[in-house]
Amino acid sequence: MVAAGVQFGWALQLSLLTPYIQVLPCVRIWSDKCSSKYGRRRPFILAGSLMISVAVTIIGFSADIGYLLGDADEHHRNFKGT
Repeated sequence: MVAAGVQFGWALQLSLLTPYIQVLPCVRIWSDKCSSKYGRRRPFILAGSLMISVAVTIIGFSADIGYLLGDADEHHRNFKGT
């Protein structure tokens, strides 16, 4: 049971680290040119936070989403969400 938690933790860290390496330079350039009334960085921080929240939620329900999209019954657990 502990190994499953560690594996989930590593997957989460890698999924959240990859965008920083690939996307962050572009976002820095866009935010430097942004002239929003909320500031240069706040809209990008808000958008990034919302996207990460959606991604973590999808990861949490990935088994159920896979089942709904046609995953085989033999690999599906009976647990549905929280």
